[in-house]
Amino acid sequence: MGSKAVKVIDVEIAKPLMAIEHLAEYKSVQALIRLHNVPLGYLRMDLARGHLTLSALRRNIYDKFQTLILQHLLSDNLAAPRPEDNSIADLLEAPHADFRGGSLPLITVAVCTRDRTGNLTLCLDSLSRLTYPSLDLLVVDNAPGSDSTEQLVRAKFPNVRYVCEPRPGLNWARNRAVHEARGEIVAYTDDDVTVDEWWADALAAVFAENADVMAVTGLVVPFELETEAQNLFERYGGFGRGFQRKWYRVDGRSQERVATLHAGAGKFGTGANMAYRRALFDRIGLFDPALDVGTVTNGGGDLDMFFRVLKEGFTLVYEPNAIVRHRHRRSYAELRTQIKNNGIGFYSYLVRSATVYPEERFALLRFGLWWLWRWNIRRLLISFARPRRFPRDLIIAELLGSFVGLGRYPKARRSAARIGRSFDSLAPIESVKERVTF
Repeated sequence: MGSKAVKVIDVEIAKPLMAIEHLAEYKSVQALIRLHNVPLGYLRMDLARGHLTLSALRRNIYDKFQTLILQHLLSDNLAAPRPEDNSIADLLEAPHADFRGGSLPLITVAVCTRDRTGNLTLCLDSLSRLTYPSLDLLVVDNAPGSDSTEQLVRAKFPNVRYVCEPRPGLNWARNRAVHEARGEIVAYTDDDVTVDEWWADALAAVFAENADVMAVTGLVVPFELETEAQNLFERYGGFGRGFQRKWYRVDGRSQERVATLHAGAGKFGTGANMAYRRALFDRIGLFDPALDVGTVTNGGGDLDMFFRVLKEGFTLVYEPNAIVRHRHRRSYAELRTQIKNNGIGFYSYLVRSATVYPEERFALLRFGLWWLWRWNIRRLLISFARPRRFPRDLIIAELLGSFVGLGRYPKARRSAARIGRSFDSLAPIESVKERVTF
């Protein structure tokens, strides 16, 4: 274990708190502070010989989260059947306001995977512990090199359906999930993720309470921070997008291009934690198989779908109560490859959007240039003045990936077309609608 290892834990403050002990191999702990399962934020605390006293834990929580705790408890009290003006102590007795309106939708949870049974086992174990009562669990095995995934699912997870999608590419697998889904909602997570016990409940509540919402993303927190590479990924930005619910919809009366407001689609979340109404795909088409893992673009499929949801006039919600835990790359070499692929995938997505939506091209070009300067070149220049702030070679890797990504989408599109033709004996799965006409 490296000297930079940080112990990742959850602390539920509605339950009796306990001192943190027996962590001698760690110098610090990162706690996800929760109240009634609702995440309030992170708390990073140093350990003294692997120990943190109960009083110190209470003090740190109070100092950072007292306002959020009080707001949460007041909200619960106001939502109670007979809200009263009680003392703060009495607020603790108010029941937490969960969703109680009408029937909950059937959710198809799709895990798209390829030859990673070790990761997949942890993921499916966590899915088996979900509290949500109306689930359809599905594994889509994408162009597998062996039958190991099928054998795992059939032997150890009889509650999970297995399908094989032979067309290679993550978005082909995502599209197959839509085709196979039994639920009104299709929720996606990755095989290197474990889902929180209440993940599906949080997703379902947003859809059930808001008929106009077509897409929901959620909070992605680290599963572990055991290596320098994993800590660097969090410092680089990670996958988390905050602890407040956010609503996104483009006003049809606005004269601004959607790309002016939302070209930076990474702010909405990530493909490891996203869900859609199945009916949405009838309106805007399926995932573009020329994007994401398994193609030369290496990513961008989730960003493209987020952008299209807003472009076609629908609502997307970021719901931090829907939590998954991502297993970040443990080695520096893996991290560097991931960062480079982030650049390739992001600019491939921008090129795809400019190809399909010509009226957005100027706004996309302007954003692409701004992002190249702000996120890549500017940070590279800062690294010469502050060389210890972040490894320069990671910044250079993403910068190079960004330039590479500008030319990858046309090549990937031709490859996807060839794959589609070579598997034309299969039941057709429409890949993507270029435009939508209402």
